[in-house]
Amino acid sequence: MFKTGQLLTLSVHSLTDKGDGIATYEGRPVYISGALPGDHVEARVTLARPRYAQAELKEVLRAAPGRRADFCPHTACGGCQLRVMDYPAQLELKRGLLLDALTAQGVSCPVSETVGMAEPFHYRNKAQFAVQPGPSIGFYAKQSHQLTEVKQCRVQAPVTADITALVHQWMREQAVPAFNETHHSGCVRYLMVRDGTHSGEVMVVLVVAEEPAAGALELLVDQLAGVPHMASVQLCVNDAAGNRVLSSQVRTLWGKDTIADKLDELQFEVSALSFYQINPLQTEVLYKEAMRQASLSGNETVFDLYSGIGTISLYLAPFAAHVHGIEIVPEAVADAERNAARNGIHNVTFHTGAAEQQVPALYEQGLVADVVVVDPPRKGCDESLLNTLVQMGPSRLVYVSCNPKSLARDAAWLCAHGFELVQATPVDMFPHTMHVETVALFIKSQ
Repeated sequence: MFKTGQLLTLSVHSLTDKGDGIATYEGRPVYISGALPGDHVEARVTLARPRYAQAELKEVLRAAPGRRADFCPHTACGGCQLRVMDYPAQLELKRGLLLDALTAQGVSCPVSETVGMAEPFHYRNKAQFAVQPGPSIGFYAKQSHQLTEVKQCRVQAPVTADITALVHQWMREQAVPAFNETHHSGCVRYLMVRDGTHSGEVMVVLVVAEEPAAGALELLVDQLAGVPHMASVQLCVNDAAGNRVLSSQVRTLWGKDTIADKLDELQFEVSALSFYQINPLQTEVLYKEAMRQASLSGNETVFDLYSGIGTISLYLAPFAAHVHGIEIVPEAVADAERNAARNGIHNVTFHTGAAEQQVPALYEQGLVADVVVVDPPRKGCDESLLNTLVQMGPSRLVYVSCNPKSLARDAAWLCAHGFELVQATPVDMFPHTMHVETVALFIKSQ
């Protein structure tokens, strides 16, 4: 039996999907935060259960080949699970996650090396900080609601450190209280910072449960307006219970309602509420791979399922006869239509509704896709949707996935129903985390 406080000497053989090292002690798993496959470690049990234990890393007795010094002082933050693994090892690990998922489902195909970043830092164009009494501004610790104060984050845009410091000082000097979740009282709940990777424009959204005093708010706006490249300062009032960050009550206090950015040559206006890819540099890599796999000649009718604000649809449209984007969120569809108009793209139609319902309806109306691109949520595709795609029989199906396990499950189903998986390319959209995106190409079996 495991005992809390017990010291164990262990060899780590793999990782959980949360990035914890997995070792085995007397036939039972031990999960060790901060340990890597190949590490030989001493760990102290923090949670003892009959069938498993969780432990904290006390000492690395022999380091894995890919281990490196931690680049972040905020060790309690749960954001970058792989920060002690060097970047080439991360890319190899992520390819392995995809291969393991496919193999577990009995699916095989050529899997490319993971496409990484030349500079895997400062890649996120949106930061959402929680604010708690103190005041403290930061991120929640791993698997908890305990705030870890973060003064500087290596994966966020550098400007976020200046903005969090400014807001922190303003709250202290103006006695503006942070929101207290227990008593549901106070003011500042969250701080969101968005920046245009290519434009350089910056947006700040202060999320409050109640509005600060007018004088204090004016002072903050004046200070934020002086931050280089600041383009928009907004206030969001969210007094609802729960952890949802933004509400629909957003107004611009200074500057523009949106900031500009682009993906390749496509121009986008990004609002506080817009969904927009977190890592635009790697999004371009991802979409170019999807474009390559789609292999359009200019004559195809294309379906883009789970189309969001239309980014993939607009990428494909210049190379297709017509693109139909399908998205369940009405606000995203409205953004997509504005983005199409902004870029002068007219051979695209956006449909509001669930892909599981819209695709069968369009197919019944006689609309057939030559090429289909799907970019589903983590749970993957509904079987009824896959069944309709099999009936429709597009020559190519490009599957953009954020979850190797659901991709592998859907791949096994498609391969059993008339498709062949011919290639898969993992793309690292979120360096130093366990996440990996994949672009996979299915063709109709001969």
